[in-house]
Amino acid sequence: MSDIELRLIQEHELEEALLLEQRCYVPDAAATREGFRYRYEHYPNYFWSAWSGGKLAGIANGIRTSAWSCGDEMKGDQQDEEEGNNFCVLTVAVAEEARRQGIGEKLLKKLVAECDAAGHEAILLMCERHLIPFYEKAGFAYIGVAASAHGGIEWHEMRRTLHIMEHLTK
Repeated sequence: MSDIELRLIQEHELEEALLLEQRCYVPDAAATREGFRYRYEHYPNYFWSAWSGGKLAGIANGIRTSAWSCGDEMKGDQQDEEEGNNFCVLTVAVAEEARRQGIGEKLLKKLVAECDAAGHEAILLMCERHLIPFYEKAGFAYIGVAASAHGGIEWHEMRRTLHIMEHLTK
């Protein structure tokens, strides 16, 4: 695969991003067009895309919240809080032909860097069981099985706390 270009998604690319989302998630778990539009309009600095050879290879996005859990209420109706000090990752999706090349990791790093720069306390997410090691490698701690069954999937809750003053705990 050629070099990967990471950048914020552009409005005219939302439809392409939605199609990628729909290829990566089961229909009941994929974001809606309205959901993507909402995330783009309200959280443009958190809607990252990865491009390879002019093709969309991956996306990552989410919403701000004050919650410490990322459940069903974060999906669909976008129960976010624009002034919330936490961030809930709602999508990390990589095209099947582009997987296992570090694209998901690079996109997640962009989200983490944005959250860190914005002074958020934590980043929350739900993932399928097989993705737990991926997120643990990225510094997320496993919380447990999520209360959500969004899309008929058993989700697992994970969290990465930011801005911990390590010198105070040593």
